[in-house]
Amino acid sequence: MAYRFTRSWGQASVLVGSGVFTVALLLAWWLGFSSDDGFERFSPAVRILAAMVVSLVGLIVGGTMIVAGQLVSVLLDQRALLVQIHEALTGRPGASEKSLSR
Repeated sequence: MAYRFTRSWGQASVLVGSGVFTVALLLAWWLGFSSDDGFERFSPAVRILAAMVVSLVGLIVGGTMIVAGQLVSVLLDQRALLVQIHEALTGRPGASEKSLSR
């Protein structure tokens, strides 16, 4: 299987993006709804606003990583399908690798 490193990199990007998004949501929940003594000096509106900002940053960073990893996976799948189509049209199983690698 060719492009194993690229496919692994795309999967890792999706995994890390999901982790960033999850950590951001947990941190936002903690900022917004925690009743620790250190947070009592801030008003609830400020804490909720901080939670919204953290969750938005997590959505932007994590979502971008997830989308980038999925796009890498889609491009590799399209390439594999194009190789199959080329082999079916030419009737030569090895011809597609030579012509696509130019």
